[in-house]
Amino acid sequence: QLRRSIESTSWNRLQHIIFIPGLFHLKMACADALWRCFIFPSTVREDETSLMRDVAQLRPRETGIYTTKPGFRRMHQLVSHAGICRRLDCWRVHACKQKGFSSLEEFAHSKPTLDDLKAMAEEIACMYVATSQLRRMRRRQGAERDLQFENALLLNKYFLLYEELSYAMNGGDIGCVEATIVSWIPILKAIGKHKYATHMTNFLYNVHFVYPPGLRHAIRYHILINPTGRPMKWRAVDWCVELNNLFTKVKNGGKNSNRSVERIILESPLVQVYRNLQGLVQRDFSHAHLTTSHAPPDMAQTFRKIQERLELNSPHVISPGRKSRHQVEDLQDKGREMMEKAVRGEVLMESEGDGIEGLEGGGLDDIIAELQ
Repeated sequence: QLRRSIESTSWNRLQHIIFIPGLFHLKMACADALWRCFIFPSTVREDETSLMRDVAQLRPRETGIYTTKPGFRRMHQLVSHAGICRRLDCWRVHACKQKGFSSLEEFAHSKPTLDDLKAMAEEIACMYVATSQLRRMRRRQGAERDLQFENALLLNKYFLLYEELSYAMNGGDIGCVEATIVSWIPILKAIGKHKYATHMTNFLYNVHFVYPPGLRHAIRYHILINPTGRPMKWRAVDWCVELNNLFTKVKNGGKNSNRSVERIILESPLVQVYRNLQGLVQRDFSHAHLTTSHAPPDMAQTFRKIQERLELNSPHVISPGRKSRHQVEDLQDKGREMMEKAVRGEVLMESEGDGIEGLEGGGLDDIIAELQ
């Protein structure tokens, strides 16, 4: 009964604590949003240019897992590998159409300068990534539209947003992370993850407009940490917590009859001691060069096969009248519309049993202006 009652003082109620969202769990939510958008609907998997065709070549034995619940690691690798192949196809199509080359190899042999590559990259980003032009495309007549090309534009956009978030987190660039989160908030809202959208909006609003400068500095400079001190090895705090849970509950938690809550609590203070002893033994026996981290797989041959398939039926070449069983929604527009309606009071958006949305519409605009 004492545990169910409300604590008598604000200190016991932990009202002085400011809870900071974990960016690793936000990253997992973004990967799950991509799965819900491009793999989960059965109709979206039927097109020849769909993401599921890439899965069939990248992970031919795991197609059933991807259609049910692949988890974060599989989706993270899929976004990386499929994104590389599709961006290479964008470069191939653009080099053929605008520069007159027949293949990427021929374009590479021409030895373009860095300025030429930057100019082409900007052109590709405007032509093969969804922008405001997508609305005009979708207002055309059915015979003039290419639904699979429109879906490919949105896929490229969301994949690039995810990779930008991942790269900024690995590099410790908290300013870029905050700017990317602003783009993800309406996507999470549209996909049904209202809690993530609400808490990330409130977090950014409080950091930039409510908290004093000292507290703001402390939060922004400690939301990402670098345990090893090496470049591009920054990690979110909740990732480190999950790593500690791995050593505490899985590796040193006991097995069979020895695996119990009491055993885990008993062993938990000694986890770091065990790791230090393991490192000492490795150094004494000259095994320090060995590691449990595997080298990245050589995906060149697999990427080449995907490129050959994309050349035959490229999603980045406009074919007027090409149909699709599923039209991918512009989740950013949908999410903004839902947030604006909630602010105007037209609808009551309940955040997965956590009440009704608050400041989202106006607060997000203020955050965007502050970050710019």
